[in-house]
Amino acid sequence: MKSLLLKGLEVLNLYPWFNRYTSNTATVFMLHGVSSDSNGERYEISVDQLRGFLDYLKRSAYSVISLAEYTEALRNQRDLYKTVVFTVDDGYRNFYLNSYPLFREYDYPATIFVTTDFIDRKVFLWWDKIEYAITTTTQPNLDLSEHNFGVFQLGTERQKALAVHRITEQCKLLEDHQRRAMVDRIVTSLDVDLGGQPSGKYEPLTWEEILKMNQHKIDFYPHTRTHPIMSRLPYEQKLAELTESKKILENRLGRTLDIFAYPNGKIEDIDADTIKALRETGYSAAVTSIPGFNHTKVNNNLYMLHRFAIPHHRLWFKQYVSGMEYAKNRIRKM
Repeated sequence: MKSLLLKGLEVLNLYPWFNRYTSNTATVFMLHGVSSDSNGERYEISVDQLRGFLDYLKRSAYSVISLAEYTEALRNQRDLYKTVVFTVDDGYRNFYLNSYPLFREYDYPATIFVTTDFIDRKVFLWWDKIEYAITTTTQPNLDLSEHNFGVFQLGTERQKALAVHRITEQCKLLEDHQRRAMVDRIVTSLDVDLGGQPSGKYEPLTWEEILKMNQHKIDFYPHTRTHPIMSRLPYEQKLAELTESKKILENRLGRTLDIFAYPNGKIEDIDADTIKALRETGYSAAVTSIPGFNHTKVNNNLYMLHRFAIPHHRLWFKQYVSGMEYAKNRIRKM
């Protein structure tokens, strides 16, 4: 029903009617990976979908600005209209291979939050370890009942995908040291060799690629050193993750970097101590994974900026950027 409604709006060219609701806000999108094929694989969208989105923004005269420009607009209560911001988390190399050429072609900026130990090849991101171990194992099941996770059947691709999702979500609830121990236990139980460095779809950007893109409207900011969930860290570890990743990236890029993205970024992943640590370590703003909009004409908590996961379908994309989603949010709050 919803898709039919959105299709009707497109056929009748009614999306521009909602543009009035884009005044003094921006649609901030969050993505992690872009696939080179139309299947999308584990990524949110494909190259073809991203091209379609960027082409629509260009043809419809949208303003695509950097996250730094957006935070300044919020800070200074600046007027905005039909504005979009693209952000990317973690620092996978697929951005350089699949997305960067399109952003250059359309001359649009984007902001990438990188996990610095991932870029330095010191860590294999923990959820990728889970996925790799489960999808490549020959073991028929995984028994984690001793740890209150349950028993997972791994006989089919569907069972493996379900196990990856459920185990990853359960691991997010653990303290950082518990999660690391659990992931190592899973890899050992499934008798999988991680092979050292992440490769293929798990591969991180190189510093050379980061420096190259940074010269062409792609900004980089810290996303911690090892990607822990911040609310589950002791205060001193919060400070270390924030300080060390900031210092590494600033030394590489030669400028001050004061915007942060919370790993995972849900409301339960952010606590008052994390915001205190952000202030203490020199950050002036932070983005969450909480859907929603910020408005430039009100006083915003710049440490709780909202983002939308980038949608798969062009109709949903139009709903977000046109102002329709903002209008719906206003109606829900009435």
